[in-house]
Amino acid sequence: MSKIKVLKEFMSNPKEVITLGYQAIAKKKNEINFEKRVHEKYKMAQLPTIDLLDLVPGLHDTISSYSFLTGTSMVTDILLLKSLAKKFDGCSYLEIGSFRGESIANVADVAKECISVTLSEQEMRELNMPDGFIKAHGIFSKGKSNIISHLHNSLTFDFGSLNKKFDLIFVDGDHAHDSVVKDTQNVFKLLKNDDSIIVWHDYGFDPETVRHEVMSAILEGTPKEYHGHLYHVSNTMCAIFIRGKFATSFTKFPTYPNKAFRVTVEAKKLQ
Repeated sequence: MSKIKVLKEFMSNPKEVITLGYQAIAKKKNEINFEKRVHEKYKMAQLPTIDLLDLVPGLHDTISSYSFLTGTSMVTDILLLKSLAKKFDGCSYLEIGSFRGESIANVADVAKECISVTLSEQEMRELNMPDGFIKAHGIFSKGKSNIISHLHNSLTFDFGSLNKKFDLIFVDGDHAHDSVVKDTQNVFKLLKNDDSIIVWHDYGFDPETVRHEVMSAILEGTPKEYHGHLYHVSNTMCAIFIRGKFATSFTKFPTYPNKAFRVTVEAKKLQ
């Protein structure tokens, strides 16, 4: 936005502009504090990065039910989840926090069973979420026979009631620090075996910029003996817990690309 447009906006609605400015400053300070916290407590600035193609060699897949709208995971985030699910014979998948249902709908195409723990309509209204958000909630995941949705806040949900362990877990609920800590602590109790994988969304603001509030929470919620199995996945906004030996590097902006994606887009109107 140009300086002239900013000035015009300020003159027309100074209170809102000032409020938004204060909020932006507060968010920036919050992120700086968490970056400092991560450095002091864990002596780290970021998680080591696994190259996407080392994790998923020969990546070649298609995703559907994708909106290209605000709040949606990146195409590569969903490709990562779908590709990881394919590694398991009869994958059992758990997702914490579903918005429109794009990620779980795509995983459901290759997994045996998918379980979602996500907010109910009542909980969303109690949080003053807009009607548009509530209406769009789960639009892509409804009607799939292998998806079971538990409409409940993950922070108060009794995961023991599932009586189940999982191959692949995707954590994408509330991204506030304490919420990510609790979700992380909960999902580590739900891993089926040593091959099980956890993926966190929004470890980064984008594929090259760490979101230290989430990184700090992941480290705090993960048992210390597993810290050596935490990574960032290149070309995604995701962090991952996975056992095994991988070549790693550290992401620097701007990243010099070492791969190119071929993208085909086809769209159809929803009924």
